[in-house]
Amino acid sequence: MKRIVLTFFLCMITWLGFAETRRYYCEVKGIEKELGTGLKIIFDFGENASYTIWGSLSSKLKFVDKNGEIINFHSMVDAANYMVEKGWIFQQAHSSVYSGKYIECWIFYKDATSPQEAKKGILTEKDFKSQ
Repeated sequence: MKRIVLTFFLCMITWLGFAETRRYYCEVKGIEKELGTGLKIIFDFGENASYTIWGSLSSKLKFVDKNGEIINFHSMVDAANYMVEKGWIFQQAHSSVYSGKYIECWIFYKDATSPQEAKKGILTEKDFKSQ
């Protein structure tokens, strides 16, 4: 009888552990730059506006390394490698044109218990300055 009760409680604990996990998404956007060639890479976790009211990229979305240096991504593949290194999984890609600009969008996901856990290891400029 004790084994049955113990087995039941272990199953419940395991089930509760899985029940708390949720899927979080990030859209990585590559947008043609105004002047010159290449793409401006934006990571959208759905929490903050991507741009300030003046049109510049929000410091909440500029990624930095552990020394506070801004990480400049050279391509969508460079950004994808960064996301995979942080434990995110590629799901799909699509492209579109907005106001005459080509936009490439790649969707990544990660299963975690909170948005903070999902973004563990990803440091923004704002986060670095507040440390």
